[in-house]
Amino acid sequence: MGRPGITREQVFETASAIAHEGTTPTVMAVRKRLGGGSPNNITKWLGEWKAQHETTRVEALPPLPEPVEAAMRQVWGSAWKGAQDQLESEREALSAARKEIERERAEMLAEISRLDGELEAARAETQERDKALDAARRSHDETRAELREARVLVEERSRRIDEQAAEIQEARRQSSEAQAQTKRLEADLAHLNRELGEARQRADQEAKARSKLAGELDRVQADNRRLSDEIKRAGESAKQAKAALDLGGKKIAKLEGALDEERQARASAERETAELRVQVATLTERTARVEELHALIERLK
Repeated sequence: MGRPGITREQVFETASAIAHEGTTPTVMAVRKRLGGGSPNNITKWLGEWKAQHETTRVEALPPLPEPVEAAMRQVWGSAWKGAQDQLESEREALSAARKEIERERAEMLAEISRLDGELEAARAETQERDKALDAARRSHDETRAELREARVLVEERSRRIDEQAAEIQEARRQSSEAQAQTKRLEADLAHLNRELGEARQRADQEAKARSKLAGELDRVQADNRRLSDEIKRAGESAKQAKAALDLGGKKIAKLEGALDEERQARASAERETAELRVQVATLTERTARVEELHALIERLK
């Protein structure tokens, strides 16, 4: 498009000013003097100006003066013919020059159009490059933000891994203590079982002794009249045996109470062992998760 404000009158005035300066007005000279404009419009209006200028120049030739027309007719006719021949030759030369100018103008217009196209393509390419650069900058900024977030995430995961490692270490320590305590409880339980067995053996022996004393008491009662002294001694022996039996019963009760306590302790130890097994399983699972996190960190690195 031509620059707004470039008109036919401006082209005519500019062409006339260039001609008065002694220079042939051309499309490029007029366009440069005007500071722009459509080459097609300038070419069309400059052609009109040249046509009017040539017509005016031809029409400006003066006719022969009347006072000297008769005397100078022959001379004027010869001169006019020579002038017409010269004018025709000049017109032919001008026509050839005009054709050459038109050819050059067409080439120049084609070159201007090509240059304008290249300029527009360069501008479009520059705009595309600017857009691509802006997109690359935005992508770079987003990448840097994602990198910062990834670093924060890695630091947080490293901190969690350290905490879980400390928890695993503490759990292992508690598991070791629990295992040691379980072994102590099992040893105490075995000792109590041995004492219980010994107490049962003593109770069996005392029961046998009581049965034996009961048989002797029956025999003593049957022979009461003959062996009153022996019965008395047997009664004393029976009292002593009863006292011993009562003492054995108390011991048995005490041992049974200890056995109950041992059973309760053993049940508590079994519950604690089950809890410890659950904790160990949990720790094992956490260890697996820690290993997965380590692998993830390696992949992130």
